[in-house]
Amino acid sequence: MLILACDTSNAACSACLYEDGKVLAQSFLSLGLTHSQTFMPMVHELMKLSGRTYQQLDAFACTVGPGSFTGIRIGVSAVKVMAMAAGKGAIPVSSLEALAYPLFTCRDTLVAAAIDARNRRVFCSAYYNGQEIIGEEARSTDDFLKLCADWLAEKHLKDQILVCGNAWDSFEAAADKDLLANVRPAATAHDILPSSTAALAYRMAAGPADPEDTLVLADKFPAQALMPVYRARTSAERMFPGAQAAAAKSAAYTKSATGIQAAADAKNLKDGKND
Repeated sequence: MLILACDTSNAACSACLYEDGKVLAQSFLSLGLTHSQTFMPMVHELMKLSGRTYQQLDAFACTVGPGSFTGIRIGVSAVKVMAMAAGKGAIPVSSLEALAYPLFTCRDTLVAAAIDARNRRVFCSAYYNGQEIIGEEARSTDDFLKLCADWLAEKHLKDQILVCGNAWDSFEAAADKDLLANVRPAATAHDILPSSTAALAYRMAAGPADPEDTLVLADKFPAQALMPVYRARTSAERMFPGAQAAAAKSAAYTKSATGIQAAADAKNLKDGKND
């Protein structure tokens, strides 16, 4: 099974070709440019250099959030268009789970995945031995740390809390410093690795049906169902009445701008071209 897995949910963007449980090729860019400038050229270059075509893919995959609202919209819109044009499935992957995935091998450690959500909040979730124990939500760091500490206490555990992601500064600024006694930052896992997104998508695609059956994957993960998962309202939606409608118009504009290139990409996909 060949999957193209993509991530645009934070400052960096990435893509990974993942075949039968192994990385075939991957790209990771963090240039300070917008994803609308870098993402699709990076994907096309990856496919070209790997010698694979979009029609050879069994499925696409994409992180759907939480994270940067604009970044998520760009990735989800582009991957949805490519998957629909190619007639393939589109597998949604949690940004937080992909962020934490490299640390799932840390046994008997509570892994706290956190992405800066601004306004003294973080998008966060927690995992223990690879299983989600605290669901995804936007919270203050104090509230999140207390949830983690309460879970450990309930289980009569004294394990460390290992924080991954780009929000460590928010944890250091926690109002209740006692909550930091058993907390440390992960030396790695600051960004989402391309291979993590791909590995999670591959795991989701596996099941009782033959994972090589492209039609089964397209039915199980229909491209049109790929949607952003924000886990929070924008600041404008929180502060101003009627802002939700304005946000919808802004989202439509972003999707339209991204779709100019994506529409051309869709034609190339139908023609079996990579560039």
